[in-house]
Amino acid sequence: MSASGSAHSRDVLVEVAPGGALLDLRIDEPALRRGGQALAQELLELVRRATAVADQRARHTLGLTDRDAEVLGLTADTELTEHAEATTPDTWRAQ
Repeated sequence: MSASGSAHSRDVLVEVAPGGALLDLRIDEPALRRGGQALAQELLELVRRATAVADQRARHTLGLTDRDAEVLGLTADTELTEHAEATTPDTWRAQ
Protein backbone atom coordinates (compact mmCIF):
# COMPACT_ATOMS: atom_id res chain seq x y z
CA MET A 1 0.00 0.00 0.00
CA SER A 2 1.45 3.35 -1.01
CA ALA A 3 0.62 6.76 -2.44
CA SER A 4 2.37 8.95 -4.97
CA GLY A 5 2.71 12.67 -5.31
CA SER A 6 4.08 14.62 -8.21
CA ALA A 7 4.83 18.23 -9.04
CA HIS A 8 2.46 19.99 -11.44
CA SER A 9 5.28 19.95 -13.96
CA ARG A 10 5.66 16.16 -13.44
CA ASP A 11 9.43 16.49 -13.07
CA VAL A 12 9.40 15.42 -9.41
CA LEU A 13 7.67 12.25 -8.20
CA VAL A 14 7.60 10.67 -4.75
CA GLU A 15 6.02 7.44 -3.55
CA VAL A 16 5.56 6.79 0.15
CA ALA A 17 4.20 4.06 2.40
CA PRO A 18 1.79 4.79 5.25
CA GLY A 19 3.70 6.68 7.89
CA GLY A 20 5.79 8.44 5.24
CA ALA A 21 8.59 5.99 4.46
CA LEU A 22 9.97 6.96 1.07
CA LEU A 23 9.62 4.11 -1.43
CA ASP A 24 10.54 5.88 -4.64
CA LEU A 25 11.88 9.25 -5.73
CA ARG A 26 12.29 10.59 -9.24
CA ILE A 27 13.80 13.98 -10.00
CA ASP A 28 14.06 14.90 -13.66
CA GLU A 29 16.59 17.41 -15.00
CA PRO A 30 14.22 20.43 -15.21
CA ALA A 31 13.49 20.19 -11.47
CA LEU A 32 17.18 20.57 -10.68
CA ARG A 33 17.20 23.98 -12.35
CA ARG A 34 14.81 25.38 -9.73
CA GLY A 35 17.61 25.36 -7.16
CA GLY A 36 18.24 23.34 -4.05
CA GLN A 37 15.99 25.26 -1.65
CA ALA A 38 12.98 25.28 -3.97
CA LEU A 39 13.42 21.61 -4.80
CA ALA A 40 13.78 20.67 -1.13
CA GLN A 41 10.58 22.52 -0.22
CA GLU A 42 8.72 20.89 -3.10
CA LEU A 43 9.93 17.42 -2.08
CA LEU A 44 8.87 17.92 1.53
CA GLU A 45 5.42 19.11 0.49
CA LEU A 46 4.94 16.21 -1.93
CA VAL A 47 5.99 13.70 0.74
CA ARG A 48 3.66 15.34 3.29
CA ARG A 49 0.65 15.17 0.97
CA ALA A 50 1.39 11.66 -0.31
CA THR A 51 1.81 10.48 3.28
CA ALA A 52 -1.63 11.82 4.17
CA VAL A 53 -3.15 9.87 1.26
CA ALA A 54 -1.26 6.67 2.13
CA ASP A 55 -2.24 7.04 5.79
CA GLN A 56 -5.89 7.54 4.86
CA ARG A 57 -5.79 4.44 2.66
CA ALA A 58 -4.28 2.43 5.51
CA ARG A 59 -6.91 3.72 7.95
CA HIS A 60 -9.68 2.68 5.58
CA THR A 61 -8.22 -0.64 4.45
CA LEU A 62 -7.39 -1.77 7.97
CA GLY A 63 -10.47 -0.22 9.60
CA LEU A 64 -8.34 1.66 12.12
CA THR A 65 -9.78 3.79 14.88
CA ASP A 66 -8.27 7.23 15.47
CA ARG A 67 -6.41 5.83 18.48
CA ASP A 68 -5.01 2.89 16.47
CA ALA A 69 -3.87 5.27 13.71
CA GLU A 70 -2.22 7.53 16.30
CA VAL A 71 -0.36 4.60 17.86
CA LEU A 72 0.90 3.62 14.40
CA GLY A 73 2.05 7.19 13.74
CA LEU A 74 -0.36 7.85 10.90
CA THR A 75 -1.21 11.43 9.92
CA ALA A 76 -3.30 13.36 12.39
CA ASP A 77 -3.13 16.67 10.46
CA THR A 78 -6.78 17.61 9.89
CA GLU A 79 -6.15 19.66 6.75
CA LEU A 80 -4.14 16.91 5.10
CA THR A 81 -6.61 14.23 6.16
CA GLU A 82 -9.47 16.24 4.65
CA HIS A 83 -7.47 16.64 1.42
CA ALA A 84 -6.79 12.90 1.34
CA GLU A 85 -10.43 12.14 2.10
CA ALA A 86 -11.51 14.38 -0.78
CA THR A 87 -9.32 12.33 -3.14
CA THR A 88 -10.54 8.95 -1.84
CA PRO A 89 -12.84 7.20 -4.34
CA ASP A 90 -16.38 6.58 -3.11
CA THR A 91 -15.90 2.86 -3.73
CA TRP A 92 -13.30 2.82 -0.93
CA ARG A 93 -15.60 4.44 1.62
CA ALA A 94 -17.32 2.42 4.30
CA GLN A 95 -20.94 1.72 3.45
